[in-house]
Amino acid sequence: MTVPATAGAVERLASPSALEAHLATHPRVEFPALPGRRNHLRAGVLVPLLWDPEPRCLLTVRAGGLKHHAGEVCFPGGRPDATDRDLEHTALREAREELGLEQARVLGALSSVPLYTSDFRLHPYVAEVPRQPLVASPDEVAEILELPLLPWIEREAIDAIAWEAGELRGLSPVFTLGTQRMYGATAHSFYELLCVVASASGLEPPPLVACALRWSDVLPRDAS
Repeated sequence: MTVPATAGAVERLASPSALEAHLATHPRVEFPALPGRRNHLRAGVLVPLLWDPEPRCLLTVRAGGLKHHAGEVCFPGGRPDATDRDLEHTALREAREELGLEQARVLGALSSVPLYTSDFRLHPYVAEVPRQPLVASPDEVAEILELPLLPWIEREAIDAIAWEAGELRGLSPVFTLGTQRMYGATAHSFYELLCVVASASGLEPPPLVACALRWSDVLPRDAS
């Protein structure tokens, strides 16, 4: 599914080289494990961006038969194989296996984010990719999503779910994409991407604002 960009949008966002330079100085954080979780299982994920001419982000809807996170919106990626040099290599390999994605050039990394619905944590790598035919692996990917960044950056605010864990309080972004919702760690990484791209472009990112959604509205019923 391709989500249309803002009509008549002009080239306002950073080029690949400008974004790469900004990511080099972007402060990355390894967020601690969530309450009741270890979040010790590391997953390398790719955040593929293609400039057309504005940057558009590729995501996937995971196949319904998968053991972990079935039906969720996510970035291509997964656990490392023994032959992977590092998590960046894992992210590139998984994107190739899941989408047939080739010629990705990594621009930099985002923060490491723990997942609530499992003990995984994401290690996202932003990459520039050329426009190319994509072939989704049917065992892993139900749908490919293509999201232009400019319409989200131009929003007055991004919806978020308010959460509490002991003395900690925060907002967790939620992105409604037609009939799909992106939430949790993937949504946090996508929001961080929006903030980085906006900053590299000399723009203010939209703030998170608590909305009426609750976790029961977005989490699968068997989430624990």
